[in-house]
Amino acid sequence: MDGLEPISLDDNQTLQAIGILADVLDGVDGPGGLDTVLVSKALRQVIATKSQPAFEFATRAFNTLDADVRRQVAETADQAAHDSVELRARVGGFLATSAKAPPGGPATPAQATSFLNALNLRNRRRSPPSE
Repeated sequence: MDGLEPISLDDNQTLQAIGILADVLDGVDGPGGLDTVLVSKALRQVIATKSQPAFEFATRAFNTLDADVRRQVAETADQAAHDSVELRARVGGFLATSAKAPPGGPATPAQATSFLNALNLRNRRRSPPSE
C-alpha cells in the first residue's frame, strides 16, 4: 500500500481507532453525507471481518471523499481518540497500581494518507511497547 507499513487488523487498538473513525463519519452532515455513511459501513465491515481487502476498499472509499470532509473527519477523530485515551487512563487508574504512561508514542509514517493519519493518531497517544 504505497510503501506504508501494513496495518494489523488483529490489533484491538487499531480496530477501536477504525470504530472511532466510523462513528465520526456517521456524524457528518451536509454535502457528501451519504458518501460518509457508505465509508462508515465499509469501515465497520473491516472491523467485522478483519479482512485486508475490506480495509483496502475502505481506504480507497475514504480517499474519494472531499478533501475538506476528510480533514474535518481526521480532526474530529483525533479529538475523539484523545478523549477515549484520557477516559481509559482515568479508568486504568482505578484498575492498576501504575496508570501513568510515558508521553509520546510511535511516529506516523511521513507518507501516510489522511485516512491512515486518522487511524495512526490514536497510536501517538499510547505508550510504546516495553522491550
